Amino acid sequence: MKKNQGRICYLRHERLLNVLLMTKFILFLIIVSTLQSYSKGFGQTAINLNLKNVSLKTAFREIEKKSDYHFLYNDETIRHIDKLKSIEVSNASIHAVMDLLTSNTAIKYQLGEDNTVIIYLNGAQFNAFVVKGKVTDDNSQPLPGVSVRLKGTSTGTQTDLNGNYSLNVPDGSVYLVFTYTGFEAQEVNVDSRAVIDIKLKAKDNSLSEVVVVGYGVQRKSDLTGAVTSIKSADLTKIGGSNAAEALQGKIPGVQILSQGGPGAAPTVLIRGLGTNGDPTPLYVVDGMMVTNISFLAPNDIASMEILKDASATAIYGSRGANGVILVTTKKGKPGKPVINFLTSQGFQFLTRKFHVANSQEYAQLVNLFKTNAGAAPVYDNISQIGAGTDWTKEVTQNGIVSDYQLSVGGGSENVNYNISASYHNEDGVLKYTNYNRLTLRADNEYKISKKLTFGHNLSLASSHYNGDGGSNTGRGINSITRISPLIPVYKSDGSFSSGQDVDIVNPFAELYLHKDAQTHPLQFVGNGYLNYELFKGLTFRSSYGVDYTLNNINRYTPPYNLGANQSSLTSIENGYTAVSTWLWENTLTYDKQLGASHHLNLLAGYTAQNTDYRGVDVTGSGPLTTTDPNYRYIQVYPISNINSLGALPSSESILSYLFRANYSYKDRYLLTASFRGDGSSKFAEGHRWGYFPSVALGWRASEEKFLKNVSWINNLKVRGSWGRIGSNKIANYQTFNLLNQETTYDGVFNGVFYPMATIVAASNPNITWEVSQQTDAGIEFGTLKNRLRFEGDYYRRDTKNLLLILPVPGGSTGTAPAYSNAGTVRNSGVELAVSWNDRIGGLGYGVKVTGTANKNRILDFKGLTSYTSDFQVPSTHVSKAGAPIGDFYGYQSLGIVQSQAQIDQLNATAASKSGNPTKQYWSGLKPGDLLFKDINGDGFVDANDKTDIGSPYAKFVGGLTLSADYKGFDLTIDMMGSFGGKIYNDTRNQFVSSGLSNLNVEWLDSWTPTHTNTTIPRYAVNTSTTQSSDFNIFDGTYIKARFIELGYTFNKQLLKRVGISGLRVYVNTTNPFYITKYKGFSPEVSNAYGVSTIGDDFRTYPVSGTARLGINLTF
Repeated sequence: MKKNQGRICYLRHERLLNVLLMTKFILFLIIVSTLQSYSKGFGQTAINLNLKNVSLKTAFREIEKKSDYHFLYNDETIRHIDKLKSIEVSNASIHAVMDLLTSNTAIKYQLGEDNTVIIYLNGAQFNAFVVKGKVTDDNSQPLPGVSVRLKGTSTGTQTDLNGNYSLNVPDGSVYLVFTYTGFEAQEVNVDSRAVIDIKLKAKDNSLSEVVVVGYGVQRKSDLTGAVTSIKSADLTKIGGSNAAEALQGKIPGVQILSQGGPGAAPTVLIRGLGTNGDPTPLYVVDGMMVTNISFLAPNDIASMEILKDASATAIYGSRGANGVILVTTKKGKPGKPVINFLTSQGFQFLTRKFHVANSQEYAQLVNLFKTNAGAAPVYDNISQIGAGTDWTKEVTQNGIVSDYQLSVGGGSENVNYNISASYHNEDGVLKYTNYNRLTLRADNEYKISKKLTFGHNLSLASSHYNGDGGSNTGRGINSITRISPLIPVYKSDGSFSSGQDVDIVNPFAELYLHKDAQTHPLQFVGNGYLNYELFKGLTFRSSYGVDYTLNNINRYTPPYNLGANQSSLTSIENGYTAVSTWLWENTLTYDKQLGASHHLNLLAGYTAQNTDYRGVDVTGSGPLTTTDPNYRYIQVYPISNINSLGALPSSESILSYLFRANYSYKDRYLLTASFRGDGSSKFAEGHRWGYFPSVALGWRASEEKFLKNVSWINNLKVRGSWGRIGSNKIANYQTFNLLNQETTYDGVFNGVFYPMATIVAASNPNITWEVSQQTDAGIEFGTLKNRLRFEGDYYRRDTKNLLLILPVPGGSTGTAPAYSNAGTVRNSGVELAVSWNDRIGGLGYGVKVTGTANKNRILDFKGLTSYTSDFQVPSTHVSKAGAPIGDFYGYQSLGIVQSQAQIDQLNATAASKSGNPTKQYWSGLKPGDLLFKDINGDGFVDANDKTDIGSPYAKFVGGLTLSADYKGFDLTIDMMGSFGGKIYNDTRNQFVSSGLSNLNVEWLDSWTPTHTNTTIPRYAVNTSTTQSSDFNIFDGTYIKARFIELGYTFNKQLLKRVGISGLRVYVNTTNPFYITKYKGFSPEVSNAYGVSTIGDDFRTYPVSGTARLGINLTF
């Protein structure tokens, strides 16, 4: 046995060693390629040039690109010099370069201040003068930060806080160019004027904005699908460990279910829950398909596009069944290096506190329980009891949150680069829980020739989850609200105190003892690509990507004694999982403008993907004890007892063909058609291929002649789409019988020993794709110069052939049942977004409202009346035809039984209808208990009377964003709300399972023979109160402040004096408060047991709030 254990550990270390070697090699490549890029793009004093037969103007521009020098001249000075120049120098000074360029010409030069090279004619006197002025907007309000540049050169300046500027310009025919974000550029002839005032006009470029779509980009005005984009500014403001959190309340049709643990990724639902399997959308990061974006720092992301309808997602086939989120990371731009450093420091806090009884109230409850049970009270002189232990205060904390990032980006004519390093660290609101992540990225692109481009996007993330407070067991959470406040954290001898019951332990000790539970994911995601223009309009692209994740697990639990909970043995778990995915994609894109009216874009491609899973997990226990601080690295094999050993390698592959056509006529009539075929190894021969077509039409009515001149209609587009998408999200090898070798079945045949095997999981070779058929109709409208915009969609998605594990007729066979295609689920709803953006003088402001109303309904289960998943723990949910997936399931209460006479009458009815004289309406029913409704009318209540008692899904989810900026100050307020959903408070159910448990203070108002006017039943164990019923159903409606930030951006003119390009400081907070009637830690409940148990508040880590102070520096 020890030999095998040693082999397991050796394999794990060998794999880790290989990963570390690979990591070193990747880092070496990143550093080398980036240094090459950096050296090519960095502005240098020593100049390198290799130019053949270029004009002086072109030569000047090249020098500006590759150095810190800029030129000052007017076009007339060099216009008549038509002689082309060739020059090749290395590490030359500006004087040497200029001497070569101006030799044998009538041109002279001189060096001015700030690396300015002044150009003038030989024999002429160079004359320069100062131009001053003021730049304002349409309302005559000053515009600070406007770029004022001498046309054809890099010479320029910016306006100050009052919109004023001053610039030296040469005499003669020269032009000034004024540019400012959100305004139309303006060019004016100086014409020897000393004062030039400019009024810039605001522009709307929303329709010409380029949006990333599957395998390409499109103008927003040409989109026919439901696509929503969110830019870097919105992503980086939210902060945190996962960029998906920033989508909450901002994107109609997207629901974000927050998880509370440090580093926990949220559950993302796009247009409802359409499957009983994994509902996670597909993430595509720079063309590489991944399952999550936890490895990315939010500040590395330039934009995220959310593809919601079949027209947009069908190009991804089976991977797009739950929607697609396209992530584009930040890239370098030609020009001097831009160095950006940002950091934020803050803390996260428990937004809401659970109101359990304090020490005196707890004593009253214990006495009440004893009295109800006919026993004597336990506590006398309750008023003399001290403050006791505030367990919430003892176990929770204000956890420190820190973020750091340093990035460098830039480029030249042939190379663009962007590299970044970031570090995120957060302590959870539960003590001894922590998450941290170090991320390195390098995005480089090289122009090999006019037709060939090569690039790569590389990311390496090393994360650590420390502590076990966020696990599915709800470690610490379950006991915080149940342990007696009369128990101290420590005994008098310094050891941990025990809980009052086997199921109620000291939560502080529980967290402390598991503080050395560590999970360490190391993830590398990278892809390289080649773009080659075969001829004008036709481009071939080939990309190869890798996603490799090595997840190491190390858990160490020392011996402990917590009363009823104790162990004299040390427990250790060692394990790893390695998931390796490669993706090879090859596409041809043809883009052609046919005359003045027709535009055609065609895409065809082939992709192949493979994923391998490997892993080993070993747990053991034994009498090992140590005070060595390196105990966490002790392997399992010294332990005497191996409790479990698991290893299950598997693999899956998918092969795909794709095609898409985009056609537009006069930018008015739009057509998109796509087709994808996917072949999956998860299905048997004859069922492997799924085919997924889509078609979409769009009409830009505002471009029609009869609407073109309607001043109040700036944009009007209607669109519709239809498509089919598949899903294969089941475990591997479900078409094969799974065998397990069992020593208990070993036997001897003809004197020979043979190991035996049993079938542990049945197979179904006939299962095939789960298919969603989607229909979408949308409208986009803009008016008042597009300051007011509206976008609305109606959608319907029918998911057929649901992949489910159905119960075996006749009961258990000892073998796990197989998957079947059974059932249809429909999601239908309405999405809307309304926004207003404007400026009044120097004040810019915006308002955006988003909303989604989604209805989820199971249409059929192929003959089954209901379906309950095995993992639904506790069993408070059911899925059945006519109701949503995972509806709450239990008894319907009719109030509280008030008298024995009422019980006698109910029992008499039960005996009469059942024909059994001893039959009771509900066994053990007593006055003060909950009374349940007899749903089926048979005279008594049993499991057959359970029914739907509420839906966890909100009827409406909305968001509100308010933004404003004024003279460098900016303010953002994000609110979001969820309305109509229900929460099953299973924590409340746990309270009354034992008379020793602490309770919510509401139980002080419970029913007694002398206090009957209440809605809280009597306090006793083994009553109807502990059953799953609507007594534990609460309104989950809430409104919360999602994000509030106040920032200030310093004037660039002032910063320039100290060598800084940009500086912004800010203070913000996330989730600072909720408005809700729910009494739990948080109304945002996303249960750890799966999507079909959403809304079950059962030991879930509370969602926290944060407060941060940050700074963003640019050089």
